[in-house]
Amino acid sequence: MKHYMDDKRKKIGIMGGTFDPIHNAHLSLAEQAYRQFSLDAVWMLPNGNPPHKSEIRQEDVSHRIRMIQLAIEDTPYLKFCNLETSRKEYHYTFETLQHLKAAYPNMLFYFIMGADSLFEFDAWREPEIISRDCVILAAVRDHRHREQMKAKVEELEQRFGADIRLLDTPNMDIASSEIRRKIACGEDISGMVPPKVADYIKKNALYTGGRGRMHRSDALSIRDLKKELEKEMDESRFEHTIGVMYMCAALAMRYGYDLEKAMLAGLMHDCAKCMPNAKKLKTAEKNHLEITDLERRNPFMLHAKLGAFLARKKYDIEDQEVLDAIRWHTTGRPGMTLLEKIVYVADYIEPKRDKAPNLTQIRQLAFEDLNMALLRILEDTVEYLDQGDDETDDITRQTYEYYKNHV
Repeated sequence: MKHYMDDKRKKIGIMGGTFDPIHNAHLSLAEQAYRQFSLDAVWMLPNGNPPHKSEIRQEDVSHRIRMIQLAIEDTPYLKFCNLETSRKEYHYTFETLQHLKAAYPNMLFYFIMGADSLFEFDAWREPEIISRDCVILAAVRDHRHREQMKAKVEELEQRFGADIRLLDTPNMDIASSEIRRKIACGEDISGMVPPKVADYIKKNALYTGGRGRMHRSDALSIRDLKKELEKEMDESRFEHTIGVMYMCAALAMRYGYDLEKAMLAGLMHDCAKCMPNAKKLKTAEKNHLEITDLERRNPFMLHAKLGAFLARKKYDIEDQEVLDAIRWHTTGRPGMTLLEKIVYVADYIEPKRDKAPNLTQIRQLAFEDLNMALLRILEDTVEYLDQGDDETDDITRQTYEYYKNHV
C-alpha cells in the first residue's frame, strides 16, 4: 500500500461517469471528496463512449457536456475535463489514468468511486494499473456496512497494492435513471439537479422523446419483446422467462414497485442465456465488455452481464435500473436495489423451479419479507456452491456476508 501524506504534488480528484444527466448527488460526492481529502480540485470526466453502454450520439454527448458545465460553473474547485468525450473509441479507467499521469507528472490523482464500484473493482480492466496510478476514494453511504467495506478494501489493497480511502458521504437517493423517468412522465425534478441543469433540460426537451431527445423512442413493447425472445429461446427457457416476468409483477405489486419496469426486467433477465458459450465470449470481447479470468474459463457466467448489454444494444432498453437488475440477477451484489432484489428472488422461486431446497418456505417468505427471502436464498446458494467443485464468483459470497449484517 502506498502512502502520500507528505507528497507535495497537487491533489486532483477524478470523477468519471456518463452524467446522463449530472445531478446533486454527483456534486455532493465531489464536494465531500474535495473537503475530506483537502484536494486542490475535482475534475469531472464525462465518458463519451463508455464500454458498457450502447453507442451514444454526438448530440447526446454535447448535451451532457453542457449540463456539466452549467452545474459546476459557480464552484471554483470543480473543473470540466474533456479527455473521455471522444466517440471514436472506448475509454477505460486505466487508460485515462495513464494519460493523465503522463500529461501531468506534478499532480497526484484521487479516483472517486461509489461503493458498488468498489465491490466490482477486481473485475475492472487492469485494476493493477489503476491501483498504481492513483489513490482510490470509495464512497460510504448510510445503507452500506462500513465493516464490509473495510474488508473489501483490505482485500483489494493486498491483491493489487492499492491505496484505498473511505469517503463519508450523505445517503442521497438520486439516480440519473430516475431523473430521466420522472421527466418522461412529466414529474418534478427540482431538488434532484441544479436549477441551471433543470432549465437546460426543459429548454432542449431532453429525455422526453421530443426535440433534442437523448434516448430512443423505438423500444419494443413487452408484447413485442415476448415474441422476439420466443424466437431466441428454447421452449423450456422461454417458459421459465415468462414465469419470472409474472413473478416479478406479483412481487412488484406486493412491495409497491413500478409494475411495468418489474415485468420488463423479469422478461429480459435471461435474454443472453441461450446464446452458445463460444458466442457469448466472442460477443463480449467484440463489444469490449469487462471479462474476468473466471468468466473467460467459464463463458456461461457471462450471460447476465451480456444480457444487460443486449437489452440496451439490441432491444433498445434504456432504463438503467432495469439493466442493472438484469446484470446482477445471477450473483446479486451488496446493497441491491428493490428491483434487483425482486428479479433475483423471482428467478429463484418462479413456478417452474422445483429442485432448489426450501422452495415452499422461501416462496411464502418472499411475500412476507423480501429481504429475509433474499438472505435465505443466498444462504442456500452458498451452501450449494461450497458442496461442489466448480469455480464460483466471489460476489455471491460477498453478497451473502453483506446481507447477514443487514437483515
